[in-house]
Amino acid sequence: MARVFLLNPATAEPIRTPLLAFAYLAAALRRAGHEVALLDASAPFAPKAPKAIAERVHAFKPTLVGIHAKTLFVQDSYALAAALRAQGLTAPLVCGGPHPTVVPREPLAHGFDFAVVGEGEETLPELADALDGRRPLSSVRSLIWRGPDGSSASNPARGFLADLDALASPLDALELFDPAWYGASRPVSPAGLLSSRGCPAACTFCSNNVTGRVFRHRSPEAVCAEISRLQETTGLDSFSFFDDSFAVGRQRVEALCAALEALPRRVHWSCTAHPAHLHRDLLVRMQRAGCTSVDIGMESGDPDLLLRIGKGVTVARVQQVLRDAREIGLHCMLNLMFGWPDETDRELETTLAFLQEAAPLAASFNARGVLVPYPGTEVYERHHMQFGFTEWWLREPPLRYEPFPEEWSLEGMRRAYAADAALARNFFQLPPATLALIQRGLDLKAELTYSKIAAGCYGFS
Repeated sequence: MARVFLLNPATAEPIRTPLLAFAYLAAALRRAGHEVALLDASAPFAPKAPKAIAERVHAFKPTLVGIHAKTLFVQDSYALAAALRAQGLTAPLVCGGPHPTVVPREPLAHGFDFAVVGEGEETLPELADALDGRRPLSSVRSLIWRGPDGSSASNPARGFLADLDALASPLDALELFDPAWYGASRPVSPAGLLSSRGCPAACTFCSNNVTGRVFRHRSPEAVCAEISRLQETTGLDSFSFFDDSFAVGRQRVEALCAALEALPRRVHWSCTAHPAHLHRDLLVRMQRAGCTSVDIGMESGDPDLLLRIGKGVTVARVQQVLRDAREIGLHCMLNLMFGWPDETDRELETTLAFLQEAAPLAASFNARGVLVPYPGTEVYERHHMQFGFTEWWLREPPLRYEPFPEEWSLEGMRRAYAADAALARNFFQLPPATLALIQRGLDLKAELTYSKIAAGCYGFS
């Protein structure tokens, strides 16, 4: 039996509910017979100082320590690994999450012994088994590891997990999250749950390597059983579906909605969906099942740019979805992005004009939205050498965004919504006039969204 300690580092992005990915991993490890402890140091009231974190880790006496890594916060993850070593940690370190999935050998150059590629619910227990002497390291699929001579080895990939219903329930590990970390006195539920994984879209700005392009889904029965259990243990009534693209598979969505509507206790939920999958009757069906808000990605209001970024939707289709949502009283948040490397000022002005046209229909707009070239995306691979931002997540200071305001005000909205750190970074060396246009778009999104909030529209108060 291995003893595994999972760590989410303290970052500038506070996490106010238990990390769903950690709950899945911890539950999988427990099912495989391993002991688990964890710390979400990004929670508002969790221990954050490296010494305090190291004391917790040492007290558990782990045989393996796992650290979560996202690209925006990978320097925090690497710094935490170094701090643990400085505090005397001798147990091996494994790095998992979106970033090592895309650049799996990089963590080995920053103090880690292993890196997990992709979904970890099978890989991590297999690694724990190997450290416990029950299998060879070479048999752990989707694992990158450091050999005795310091060289890296890459095991064969396992592919994406097909049977999501077979996964251990994340609720089996919920008690590992201390409610006090989130300012609560009773168990806190994750902010969302998953009904599916994967997104079949091929947008050039999205890597989506962890859950992939292959769409897989849970059964309605499994999803509703999880909801009922959450209602009993945490009093949950409202949540978000964290699916990459919720509305894929019309029959699936309708079956899930029927099951949600049949729950003894009604729930309210939101989701993210590709506008190409949303039709009026499906929106009505979702609303009847408790859906209150749909987050749709459009990214640009210019038809030519939409084609170039592989969005797979037309301006007319988005307009129709917005009209339908408005007419049935469903909150629809519209996502628009700025700062594409080949975007002309004319195309950018077209997006700003569309923003004004969409304002009467959309309930709100996304915060910030300046394009960041994440590793693993077509945008990054095509442009990083041309514009000199290769491995920017290591070579440059981390991108730090303003936290969202706890009390809504126009000033707070402008700071959190319109102050986009990626604009000043200017990855694609855009000229000053273009940067000014982008800032105008950021300001406009903030002002329009605040006006909706101030007016109490679409469920805001």
